[in-house]
Amino acid sequence: MIVQIYAMTSVEDAVSVAKLGADYIGIVVSYTPDLTKGIISFEIAKEIIDNIRICKKKSTVIFDIIDIDQLMKFISLMKMDILHICKETDNKTLLEIKDLISSYDIKLMYAIPVASIGSVKKSLEIQDIVDLIMLDSPGLSKQMEGFVGATGRTHNWSISRQIVDSVKKPVILGGGLSPYNVQDAIKTVKPYGVDAKTSLDIPDGNGKKDIKKVEEFIRKVRALE
Repeated sequence: MIVQIYAMTSVEDAVSVAKLGADYIGIVVSYTPDLTKGIISFEIAKEIIDNIRICKKKSTVIFDIIDIDQLMKFISLMKMDILHICKETDNKTLLEIKDLISSYDIKLMYAIPVASIGSVKKSLEIQDIVDLIMLDSPGLSKQMEGFVGATGRTHNWSISRQIVDSVKKPVILGGGLSPYNVQDAIKTVKPYGVDAKTSLDIPDGNGKKDIKKVEEFIRKVRALE
């Protein structure tokens, strides 16, 4: 079971989470960073990516612009393991992005808000383009306006289970997961991996993680393996 933890704002937190056993370490990067929302600068992002690679963990990275030219400049600089697209993007653009990142040996993950049976259809439509599908909750993101995720809320796991059963690509389940509900989520959805962010943040902690909660989250996941 893959464990993905978002959103690191420091090398210290990223390395601590990696050493606790997280497989994918998520970061959110912008030209206008805001640590209170878990959004960091390019400089910090590059440092985090380099350090978790030493820990033999993978980086999943969200960039707040879906502009091909800027995206490629960003990718060539960061050289992350997984590019995570969290904004509604048409299939043509996704294909273009996938083609461009292939030369860097970077995988593509696309986030789908699970709201209705239409989410199953969307997952089937994009599964031949992307490498991983991220399922998250619909609603206003606490992190970036117009982006999928960071709502702190769960969604209809029965629809997520339909998606897992329907697609051939690995599915990571997110959306309001915490140490208190992650086992139920895994048993219900049977995903390839699980993701957590909001429940693991220190309230008003300037983007820092509650390392004890991260440890408990990972422990609960591993207990089912």
